[in-house]
Amino acid sequence: MEVRDAVAMAERLLAEHGLTGWTVVLDRARTRAGVCREDRRQIGLSAPLTRLHPPAEVRDTVLHEIAHALVGTRHGHDAVWRATARCIGCSATRTTSAPRPPGRWRGVCPAGHAVTRHRRPARVVTCGACARGFSPEHVLTWHLDGREVPAEGMGERYRAEHRALREGRLGAPAPGGVAGGGASGGAGPAPVLPVGAAVRLRGSGRYAGLTGRVLRRARTRYHVQTAVGVLTAPFAAVEPLRGPGA
Repeated sequence: MEVRDAVAMAERLLAEHGLTGWTVVLDRARTRAGVCREDRRQIGLSAPLTRLHPPAEVRDTVLHEIAHALVGTRHGHDAVWRATARCIGCSATRTTSAPRPPGRWRGVCPAGHAVTRHRRPARVVTCGACARGFSPEHVLTWHLDGREVPAEGMGERYRAEHRALREGRLGAPAPGGVAGGGASGGAGPAPVLPVGAAVRLRGSGRYAGLTGRVLRRARTRYHVQTAVGVLTAPFAAVEPLRGPGA
């Protein structure tokens, strides 16, 4: 749908539902079609996705956000929001099946399988189509807008992991450490540690060398109970404690 037509339609719908003083703004989002900014009294539409979506899909997105505006974003996608959304003609679904633009970052494995990302990969990733676990033989090579980006051009963590990989020091991946089917993921140099494991914090920072036990494992970090309290640390900064006290 043409962006200017989408904005005009959204403005008409705002007026129809009594949202005076609200405005429609465009942004460059690529992973969500719309957003309700209650504090600013704004309905935001993704320009890239709007251009890809048919008018009916864009209308549903606008009504989705209008429902948020009417009941307040504190309701999220609860029953109150769903009832209001359906009342004003929205499908009341949380996701869309409409197409999304591919990410600017494209990772390719030696066998030719590819995945895309909207943001620069922060960690070394291997191909999920070629291996179920982390596989040094199937590391993805990244391209930005069609041009290959060497490891030296990536972020600090990526460069460190890539260097460890070359030197044979990159161990088991962190949870979710393979890529496949367009899902996000990354591989890390630390083994997966269970809750309750005795550990030591690595590195050279203020808490380096502290010991404790894993309280919780989040998506990218451990929560560790230490003598100075609960600390969070990236997977790669936590190592299992062996010997006395383990």
